[in-house]
Amino acid sequence: MDRSLDNPLPDISLVEPPLRKRIEIGYQAVLSQIDYFRKNFGLTQSSWKHDGTRVTEVDETISKELFDHLSTQFPLDDYCSEEAAEVEQPIPLNSEFAWVLDPVDGTNNYAVGIPECGISLGLLQNGVPVYGFIYDYGRDNLLQGGPKVGSFEGDRPVQATRELVNEKLTFCMHFPIPSAELESLKEVLQQWRIRCPGSAAMGLANVATGRLDGCLEYRAKPWDCAAGYPICEGAGARFFFLGAPAFPMTQFSPNMGSCPFRVGSDLFHKEICKALEITSSLA
Repeated sequence: MDRSLDNPLPDISLVEPPLRKRIEIGYQAVLSQIDYFRKNFGLTQSSWKHDGTRVTEVDETISKELFDHLSTQFPLDDYCSEEAAEVEQPIPLNSEFAWVLDPVDGTNNYAVGIPECGISLGLLQNGVPVYGFIYDYGRDNLLQGGPKVGSFEGDRPVQATRELVNEKLTFCMHFPIPSAELESLKEVLQQWRIRCPGSAAMGLANVATGRLDGCLEYRAKPWDCAAGYPICEGAGARFFFLGAPAFPMTQFSPNMGSCPFRVGSDLFHKEICKALEITSSLA
């Protein structure tokens, strides 16, 4: 029997109507896929794409069904999924609103039955993420929010940490990372606590909820952070790209390159920037 997820939509009454309507329908669209996601955890058939990444039947089904749900209400919006069909050239994003989806963030975990995985859906306005939804399978909970309304886990407002979570800096990071950066971080990595959940969305969720000091990612793609970006900002974390920013996003391709970023507390940024010799911790 299907189990409902008792995660209410927060008060968005003061949000302008076009955005408010999309948040409402986006919320419904994500909820509509959760039971299917649960039922196939660790059981779905999977294969390997040409770039060496895993894809499952659940990735493809959620990508189609969730966007079908949204497009009936917003046919003129742009739709961007990690599982989109291959294109020779990036597709321009011409609409005011765009949806960026990772239908199963942490596919390797999901396929073999490791619970650090979920659904990640970001809503962009003029290319910038303004609201996000992350279904966290491990906690069976929905994290959502953005700068205009704050961020919520279930029915509870969440806040990124301002103090150290543990006795030493504790943050999310996935390997491999570029050799030059690894050399710069080599000494301090022995002093800090590193978490590698196998899902960028779960790392961002833990930053937004104050469970980690921050997240330093070199391998993430735009669909990995389109939902976590506004949720972290809504929770008071600061988000910066290490190179060319992914947002505002003006075009999309499932072959897009990585967009390394750092997100977290001011203390986290200060320590990371010191290690990487970045001039300003808040730039």
